[in-house]
Amino acid sequence: MKYPKEVEQLHKEIKEIKIQGATNVAISTFKGMKSALRTGYSKSDNLLTDIIDVGKYLAYVRPNEPLAQNGVLYVNHFFKERGGPNLPLPEKKELISNLCDEYLHDLESSKHKIDELNSPQLKYIDHVLTHCHSSTAVRLIQGIAKGDDDFTAVCTETRPRYQGRITAKELLNVGIDTTLIADSAAESFVIGRGSKPVSVVFIGCDAITMKGYCINKIGSWGIAMAAYQSSKPLYVVTSLLKMDHDTAHQDIRIEIRGDKELWEDAPKGLEMYNPAFEVVDAGLITGFITEFGIIKPRDIGDFVRKQYPWLFE
Repeated sequence: MKYPKEVEQLHKEIKEIKIQGATNVAISTFKGMKSALRTGYSKSDNLLTDIIDVGKYLAYVRPNEPLAQNGVLYVNHFFKERGGPNLPLPEKKELISNLCDEYLHDLESSKHKIDELNSPQLKYIDHVLTHCHSSTAVRLIQGIAKGDDDFTAVCTETRPRYQGRITAKELLNVGIDTTLIADSAAESFVIGRGSKPVSVVFIGCDAITMKGYCINKIGSWGIAMAAYQSSKPLYVVTSLLKMDHDTAHQDIRIEIRGDKELWEDAPKGLEMYNPAFEVVDAGLITGFITEFGIIKPRDIGDFVRKQYPWLFE
């Protein structure tokens, strides 16, 4: 079955990384699903199957997007749990649309909870370094820094797409003393050889594994190792909705992006390799700062099973 025009456009924009960031990909996935509902993409008894197919088509464009992928699972699970198969067609459509909105509301709520629950107990932090751009990590940093005139933040530029500039602007806009550095300077800053002190590292997260590893922007592992070697804590700021439950029985896949992202007019014959993300080992992570508090890596799998059992059904 041919996908609606808007769905194909969203697929193209996600693939070309015009839509980026886990939250934005999730929003776009549900936008496509709701568009398919409106355009009458499926008018049969296969409504749920067809709309879930649209969701998977968008959520799996790139491999490291469990936030969107889990949203599709959420709709599939709760549609059945709430009696969707027995409803008339108009009410089926309404239920699917409501579940899309509900998941996005839960996601936004989890971001608020991460800040409200954890920032009061992290007020002792004065000097943070962060890598790439995470809206959740930025919100937490802003909450911790509020009222602290001595607070400083260091952000990596995050090549080749410079997402760190977004982080720097957002922190600067709320009055935080912010320094932007080259990616290659990050480890030196973490170990205390930069122009600003660093007492803790916050990174975001594109995916969590069942063994307590995280997948984040390339460069995260080196920063985590520097923090480990200098006995400084490294926290992963993330909603548990980013758990990639497939890592319980599958190898971790990493998105490899195009060469042109590194060098558009590169010399002929030059080999390039451009992984977008990498794995940060559980042993390098002090804790996951989540909507349920700070969780140790070794406990993350069991905790997600308890709080979000529908991910595993």
